[in-house]
Amino acid sequence: MVDTKDAVRLVDASPEQLRTALQNSINENQDLREQIAVLKRMLFGRRRESSDNLPHGQTNLFNEHIITGEEQSIIDKLTGDDRKVAKKKLKKATRTKSTDLNKLPLDEQDCLLEGEERKCPVCGEEMQDIGRSKVREEATLIPAQLLHTIVYRHTYACPNGCLNQRGNQFLKKSDVPRPAIPHSPASSSVLTESIMAKFAYKIPDNRQERLWHSRGVDFTRQSIANWHIKASEGYLESLYKLMHRDLLTQDVIHADETPYRVLDLKKAQTYYWVYTSSKHSAHQIVMYEHGNSRGYEEAARFLAGYEGYLQSDAYAVYPNLLGVTNVFCWAHVRRKFDEAVTAGDKGLAPTGRQYCNDLFQWEKKWQDLSADERQTQREQRLKPVMDAFFAWLVSLDGSYLPKSKVGKAITYALKHEAGLRAVLLDGRLELSNNRAERAVKELVIGRKNWLFSQSKRGATAAGVILSLLTTARANHLDPSKYFNYLFDTVPNLPAPGDMVALQDYLPWAPKVQAFCHE
Repeated sequence: MVDTKDAVRLVDASPEQLRTALQNSINENQDLREQIAVLKRMLFGRRRESSDNLPHGQTNLFNEHIITGEEQSIIDKLTGDDRKVAKKKLKKATRTKSTDLNKLPLDEQDCLLEGEERKCPVCGEEMQDIGRSKVREEATLIPAQLLHTIVYRHTYACPNGCLNQRGNQFLKKSDVPRPAIPHSPASSSVLTESIMAKFAYKIPDNRQERLWHSRGVDFTRQSIANWHIKASEGYLESLYKLMHRDLLTQDVIHADETPYRVLDLKKAQTYYWVYTSSKHSAHQIVMYEHGNSRGYEEAARFLAGYEGYLQSDAYAVYPNLLGVTNVFCWAHVRRKFDEAVTAGDKGLAPTGRQYCNDLFQWEKKWQDLSADERQTQREQRLKPVMDAFFAWLVSLDGSYLPKSKVGKAITYALKHEAGLRAVLLDGRLELSNNRAERAVKELVIGRKNWLFSQSKRGATAAGVILSLLTTARANHLDPSKYFNYLFDTVPNLPAPGDMVALQDYLPWAPKVQAFCHE
């Protein structure tokens, strides 16, 4: 904006200087209006974006038709679909089914008449029970119970007094299962409960300390944190490495990253790098890799040797990785145009957003097709829409402010055109990177509760545990059963670190599926 001093200077300015000053003032006012609009939406707007014409996970705000009739007719001709789309009928609201309690153990409670209440008020004789009727069904909670378990080992001797080779009486001792954590009061079940409490239900160690105290034991927050680190370093990291090895053999990986604080490190901020498999992969994998920075070296180290498709949000590190084929996220393109609409642009931004909506609307129809069928449909339907979209962006040259919200959206889309078009290369690729973003959310919710890790070891252990837990869910396991099974069996393997034997304990292994399926 032009202040008083600047106005005085402009009295003797040339016409060109006046035009420049006026344009700068307009740009500043535009930026200010956009910032106010975005802040108002953050404060008062809807938190969740939604749309009826988008697939699972994709975000949206509005579903009105915004593209002009002429533009829509061109897209319809290019896609071969010039038929009028009938308006969807609103579904009638249906009553939600009551909670199914049939899976719980049955406990029947009979309300009876006793003593004097059972006598007939007319003749005084005792009345007979002639039947019962069900009044209600409800779930009853039995509080968790902790037991003081003492493990004894028995020694056996031969009654005939047989001697061993050294001439001493021959004795034999019973086998004792190894504990999950040596010299610790935490059994497999207690260790599993503390892990589930923190990483599944987001209860930080200090609150767990109070919870365990209410159950009658004084487990400190330091002890709980140490259990998790020892369990990770002792058993789970080996499984994590096997999952990493398997992930690098897959053809499609989704990636994202999020900041994280570690108190013992001098850096104010470290990062978790999140990698997931494709939804079409036979082995569903989600991995949280803690790194010291958001730099290229962290991603290059984890993805060393990988040569498949990498789906991401186009963060500058990913295009620099060698050997990968970058596939970028259309949800990010749509989000930028949507932010421009929120910021007040009612011309270009709605049109750009509608192009993205059309892509996701087509994609939703093909979610049950095979990869080859989906790729064929994309070539026939999505490619013409993308061609029209990028042609429209190029035609806008000079008609928008580059630093405005809509200008940034247009620049982003044009800059990453090759990566956005890469989704047409393979039917297993997705139009968005929402798989990785949903995995990041699992960590972010936890971070809001436990806030930080004290040490680098703790942050690494948290990533390993969360990777096993989330991957177990993705493979339809009950995480609690899975962790308890691991802590009971893996410490008692002939060689606990044997990577060949540990293959049978990955979440998709048949034996694990049999014991721990949800």
